[in-house]
Amino acid sequence: MTNRVVITGMGIVSSIGSSVADVHAALISGYSGMKFLPEMQELGYRCCIFAPVAPYALPESAAGLAPLLSTAARYGLAACAEAVQAAGLSPEQLASPAAGVVFGSGCSGRCDRPGPPAPDAELADPLTAFQLLGGAIPAVIAYHWGMTGPVASISTACATGLYNIGAAYEMVREGEVELCLTGSAEGDVWDIVGLSGDNSNGMPVDWNDRPTQSCRPFDVDRQGFVMSAGAGALVLESLTHARQRGARIVAEVLGYGAANDGADIFNASGIGQQLAIDQAFHAAGRLEYRDIDYINAHGTGTPRGDVVESQLLARLFGEGPLVSSTKGQTGHGQGATAAQEAVFTAIMLEHGFVAPTRNLERIDPDCAGVRHVQQLQAAELRTAMTINNGLGGVNACLILGQPPAA
Repeated sequence: MTNRVVITGMGIVSSIGSSVADVHAALISGYSGMKFLPEMQELGYRCCIFAPVAPYALPESAAGLAPLLSTAARYGLAACAEAVQAAGLSPEQLASPAAGVVFGSGCSGRCDRPGPPAPDAELADPLTAFQLLGGAIPAVIAYHWGMTGPVASISTACATGLYNIGAAYEMVREGEVELCLTGSAEGDVWDIVGLSGDNSNGMPVDWNDRPTQSCRPFDVDRQGFVMSAGAGALVLESLTHARQRGARIVAEVLGYGAANDGADIFNASGIGQQLAIDQAFHAAGRLEYRDIDYINAHGTGTPRGDVVESQLLARLFGEGPLVSSTKGQTGHGQGATAAQEAVFTAIMLEHGFVAPTRNLERIDPDCAGVRHVQQLQAAELRTAMTINNGLGGVNACLILGQPPAA
């Protein structure tokens, strides 16, 4: 017999706020986190827009960890601290072998270091090797709370967050752990990853004087994505464990799926995305396509990707669920984005509204056929789905529902 899995805590570091309360307010107000970045102009970038994270705070208890922390690890630890506090977890509950960590990153600390220093240079920090590890962030999280359960990290480009959340969900569902701290983080990688996007015509180059209007998912004038950073974190628990300790339940995780396109590393085909969606519905068991009320689309604002995604959603769901992309407001958090968007989706599900796709003024005819949300909309959501894909052909889907009845 498998466990039902619920969310009991959330944490966030993002361009539109670095607390769940601030992000909730920003999703309502439509605040944009995108800014013109002079450093990008100085380096010769054509697109000079970035969405930096809002001010955030590390827990005071993490002061001694500072030398171990890459930028991504700082963001991840801050988001996890908020999630742990919101979940009301005690030190004893976190230290139990039945509490795990599954937390990933696209680049981990690799983008904090511009290049290898000379052997005798002051920058030759012996801690650099640890910061570069893909598993450094969950290791720091586990160390901070004295966690003795399983610790893991998955890196799958822009779908990283959902792959980690999905793995944590499956561990809790199958009874391997009673609770799991999960999500993903990404540092300020614009100076490395952004150069590739700029050179490949994947970023909006004509909007430097209007940064808040630059990312335009599904719009006829879209030119590409705007980079961001940050972290998203969830506490997942078995329903039984959450009820036993009297936890407040934010939402239930109904299903998860992941798949690969298998055909193209760089350009999404929609094949893997459909497989991931199908797997999520299979895991959910009792759901059908018509039962989904809202979809938080990957919607990066790229000319090809938005068309592939919206045409797939139109074919599978038609004009049933409301559809929006939060990236028009937040930017693209890279390895953090899927976890951040899981938090955004859970906020909307809990509070009964759908944030619009910011800057979607004229829907591209090739992106038609779904119920695009262009204005803030109140909605009684029973279910919500978030989907992400990334370089390498990776795809993932997470379906959330209202908390189970007592």
